[in-house]
Amino acid sequence: MDDYSEITQVVAKERQYRVRHLDKIRECYYPDATVQTSWQKGDLDSFVGHESKEVDPRFPIVGSSATPIIHLKGNKAYVELPTTTYMRMMVKGVEVEIQSFRRLIYRVEKRTTEWRISSMLSINESDNLHPVIPGTEFKVDPAQLKDFRPSYQFLSYVRTQAGGSISNELLGIDRPRDVQKVYQDADEWLAN
Repeated sequence: MDDYSEITQVVAKERQYRVRHLDKIRECYYPDATVQTSWQKGDLDSFVGHESKEVDPRFPIVGSSATPIIHLKGNKAYVELPTTTYMRMMVKGVEVEIQSFRRLIYRVEKRTTEWRISSMLSINESDNLHPVIPGTEFKVDPAQLKDFRPSYQFLSYVRTQAGGSISNELLGIDRPRDVQKVYQDADEWLAN
């Protein structure tokens, strides 16, 4: 395989292993990798085998990914991977589904003979929330959303409804300067 194919495979495997809860996900990362999502930020052990406390174990998380965009230079690349995550849960006694649109930014390296991920972070783009069963009444008071950022307002809502919390400082397209800095840093990392 060429480098582009290998890089595509490593990020695709990472996503599949994640939604299938397979420990093989570790094979996609370097041991010193860092991961930043909506519910954690830290080393690989803070991510693998864990998920947010508000996830209802009765409902598996379903995810889909689009074609990755790979920025390659030598033995380093950063990858933009558009993803959509579907998660069901109970809110106010109603089974609902949240649909979250994100862009994952991976830094991948070929330190020896294979490509692996050295970091991954998530940029929130938008989300939706609706009842699973059509015709079921489910209302959200707009006043309860006023303090939440538009790029992940429903994720914030369901987390707080489940008794959890979420940072108001996550990466999101509603703060374009923060997103621009992610790309600027990735370009600088790639150039050095």
